[in-house]
Amino acid sequence: MGAAIPVKVGFATDAAQVAEHLDRLLKSDLLRRSASLTHLLQYLVDKAVHSEGEHLKESVIAIEVFHRSGDFDSRLDNIVRVHAHRLRKLLDTWYSGEGAGERIRFVIPKGSYMVRIQPNCAPAAPELTVIAEPIPVPKPLPVARPVRSRSYVLPVSLAAGAILGAAMLFLGLRMAGRIAPAKPPLPAPWAGVFRHGAETVVSFTNPAFLRTGSSPRVYVTYHGPLNAPSGAKLNVTSIPTLDNRLEPLGPFFFSDSWTGTGEIMAVQKLTEMADASGYKIRLIRSRALTYEDIKGSNVIFIGSPWANDMQAKFNIGLTPFQCFGTEKIVNNDPRNGEPANWHSEYNPTTNELSTTYALFSVLPGVGAGTRMASSSGIDTYATMAAVDYTTSATGVRELLRRFGTADWQILPDYFQAVIRTEIIRGEAAGSSIVAVRQVTPK
Repeated sequence: MGAAIPVKVGFATDAAQVAEHLDRLLKSDLLRRSASLTHLLQYLVDKAVHSEGEHLKESVIAIEVFHRSGDFDSRLDNIVRVHAHRLRKLLDTWYSGEGAGERIRFVIPKGSYMVRIQPNCAPAAPELTVIAEPIPVPKPLPVARPVRSRSYVLPVSLAAGAILGAAMLFLGLRMAGRIAPAKPPLPAPWAGVFRHGAETVVSFTNPAFLRTGSSPRVYVTYHGPLNAPSGAKLNVTSIPTLDNRLEPLGPFFFSDSWTGTGEIMAVQKLTEMADASGYKIRLIRSRALTYEDIKGSNVIFIGSPWANDMQAKFNIGLTPFQCFGTEKIVNNDPRNGEPANWHSEYNPTTNELSTTYALFSVLPGVGAGTRMASSSGIDTYATMAAVDYTTSATGVRELLRRFGTADWQILPDYFQAVIRTEIIRGEAAGSSIVAVRQVTPK
């Protein structure tokens, strides 16, 4: 990145400044968790620095960044558009927070893939003008002597001044940070699962694995090359850590959809949400969770019931939908147009996971007045996507619309929703609700 930068915005900069800025951005928490977005940003900035981004085509990016074949058709594959949209949102988030003090800014205009390097001019905070409305002072009561009339005017004037002074004091303390601003409310699907003054238990799955007694090798996990693409067919005889006796069970395909990474990210999302709104949570892994932990508490289960036996004991046989781990979500009472089951879907050409489903539930808890919520995905991507969707403005609006309660901004006390998520190269690219049910406790 040593070439001169095409400066088009009227300020001086050079390649070294851009490289340093890019390095800080790539090390941020927002970007370092997404290899695909990191790769895309590096590629686009490099093209901008070398004056090659002016007419950058979607097909070129698909081939050079996302390793699509030469017959790439953007009408059938929207991977570039989806990732560019996510990258624009991520950049806006970074520059409004951690990167607010940066001297320069990367901008990707809508309808273009060319990164523009421009000054990071954060909008100045608007000046605060306080308009004090005159407080009407009642006329003095008619009395015989003028001296007494002044005795009525003085207290009223003092009261008016006290009110205005108190208002100005509150405003001054608020501006100085002495009075904390109101905490944001929880999104509607989660509002009844947290309580002030009490901890909400969050239980995430940690499934057990089997290994042989003579070897520490785990036969249900993969220890081969880290760069194996999702969906790639594997020859187990070529991998030292896998037993040749597994070969008759094949063919085997590389997959990272059951790794538990989605559960970790879902827990992070809930932790940030609870902290911002002033609620407390207590994390307990599923294999350590006991009845005593949850009998008087609200609880949130993150992950499928197959890896959390305590979750599987809740509301047995009472729910319209059920999640059967890595296999399917069952529809116990299909309505018109609904399937009996929802299964994960895979690209028939690449064997990559392309569509997955999660079951989001809010149901009665163990103790009186308690609730349980759960995000149960067929795989780890679905678990994460369901939490993201139900905490987003788009997801909340869609849930309210589905239940016909948008005017009141409330949801049923107990309900379930099946959420469909598109997956593009290991990234959730979009979620939608495919079915909902209100649940009546029995």
